[in-house]
Amino acid sequence: MKKDTPRQSVGMGLSVTKLTSLLYKIRDFMGTSLARWIVLGLFVMQAGILVFTVQIGTPPDETNDIQFIQYYANHSLSPTFTKQQPTYYLGDKTREVDYLYHYAMSLVVRVLPLSPVAEDRAIRLISVAVGLLGFLTLAKVLKLLGLSAAVITASFLLLTNLPMVLLMSSAINNDVFVWLGMALGMLLLLRLWRKPSAIDMTWLMALSLIGGLVKRTLLPLGMIFVVLGAIIFVRNTRTILAGFKRFNWQLCLAAVVFLIGLGLFTERVGGNLIHYGSVTVTCEQVHGTAPCYDFWSNVRARGLAQLPPQPSVPIPFFVVRWLGESFFNIVDIQTQGWHHTVRPARALVPLLVFLLIGGLAYGFIYEKKRFAGDEISRHRVYIALIALFFVLVHMATNYSTYRHVKVFGIALNGRYILPSVLPLAVLSGFYWSRLLARRPRLLVALAIGVVLFTILGSGLLVMFRNPQLYTGQ
Repeated sequence: MKKDTPRQSVGMGLSVTKLTSLLYKIRDFMGTSLARWIVLGLFVMQAGILVFTVQIGTPPDETNDIQFIQYYANHSLSPTFTKQQPTYYLGDKTREVDYLYHYAMSLVVRVLPLSPVAEDRAIRLISVAVGLLGFLTLAKVLKLLGLSAAVITASFLLLTNLPMVLLMSSAINNDVFVWLGMALGMLLLLRLWRKPSAIDMTWLMALSLIGGLVKRTLLPLGMIFVVLGAIIFVRNTRTILAGFKRFNWQLCLAAVVFLIGLGLFTERVGGNLIHYGSVTVTCEQVHGTAPCYDFWSNVRARGLAQLPPQPSVPIPFFVVRWLGESFFNIVDIQTQGWHHTVRPARALVPLLVFLLIGGLAYGFIYEKKRFAGDEISRHRVYIALIALFFVLVHMATNYSTYRHVKVFGIALNGRYILPSVLPLAVLSGFYWSRLLARRPRLLVALAIGVVLFTILGSGLLVMFRNPQLYTGQ
C-alpha cells in the first residue's frame, strides 16, 4: 500500500485545520446578534415574498377568515353583534368564541382606502410582523432557559424555512397569534418564577382571558396559565400584593387590558355556557337547522356521511399515525387550496422527527440529573411540559372527532401543533449540543447539514416549484 508522502500529510493536516477553523468561525458567528437579525431578516423577506405571490384563499382557512373580517367591516363597528344570516363561509358568528382577531382586522380594513386585494395583502403583512414578534419573544424565553445564542439562531434558521411556518406567517390567519401567545405566556411565567411581580401577574391573567378570544386553541393554555399563576400567587402573596400598592402606568395599562378581557371573556364564554351549555356553539343552536344547511361545515358533514365507514383504529396506532401526519404536514403541506405535486425531499421529515424526538429523549436523561438542584433545569422541564400538553390536547381533540366521524384527518393539520413544535425543536437542538459537547466539529457540521437539507429540500424553493401556489391553477 502506497503511503502518503510528508508533503501530502502536511497538506491534509492543513485542510483539516482550515475546515475546523471554518466550522468554529461559523459557530461563533451564529452566536452573534448580527447572525440572529440576518436569520430573522431572511424569514421576513421570504414571508413578504409569499404575501404578494400566493393566491388569495390558498392558505388553510384563509377564505373563511377573509369572509368574517369583511362581515365585521361591513356590518358592525362593535365587537359583539346579534343578527347575522348564515352563508356558506359563515355559520354563526354572533357567538363565535375566537373573534377578536377578525374584529381587529376589520378595523384595519375600515381605515385603509385600498382595493380588496390590497387590503388582504396588508392584513397578510400584519401576520408577518406577528410571526417575527413571536420568534423574538421565543428567543427571550429560550435565553432565560439557559440556551446559547448559537443554538437559538441555528434552530430559528431551520424553523423559519419550514413550509408551514412560511405559509402561515404570510397568510390571513390567527394561528400566528397562538405562536406569540404561547411564547408570551412562557416568558411571563419564567419572569414570575424568577421574580414575582404584580405587573407580570396581571399581564398573564389578561393573556389567559384574551388569548382564547383571539384563537380558541389558546383556551387550554389559558387554563394552564391561570392554574400556574394561582400557584405563584399563593406562594408569593405578600410580594405580589405589595406590587399592587405601588401603581405605575405599566400596571395601570395591564389592569385596563385585564378588565377589558374579563368583560369580553364573560360575555362570550360565560354567555355561551349559560345560554347554550358549551363554550363553542354550533350554527344550528343559534339559528336553527334550515338557515345553516348550506354552511360549509354542514356541507362537508353530509359529504362525509356518504363515505363508507372506516374501521376503528386502536388508540396506540392512532397516536403514531396522528403524530406522523401532523409532522409531515408541517414540512409537506396538504391543504384544501394547495394540492401540490412537487414535494419536499422524502428523507427530510423522518430526519427532522428523529432529531426532535432523539434530542428530547436525551433531554429527559440530561435534566433528570440536574432537576433537583438546578432551577433553570426545572424551568426547561416545565416549559417543555406545557408545550407537550398543548400537543396532547390537539391529539385528544382529533381522536374525539375521529371516533365520532370515523374519518381520519378531520380537524388534523400540522399548523395546530406548531406553537409547541417551535420551542420543543429549539430545546431539542440544545440537548443535541449537550450530547455532542465533546465533539464540537461534528455538532457544527451536523447543524449545517440539517439546515442546508431543510432549505434546499423544502422551504421557498419547493413551494415556488408548484405554480398552483401563486396561480391558483
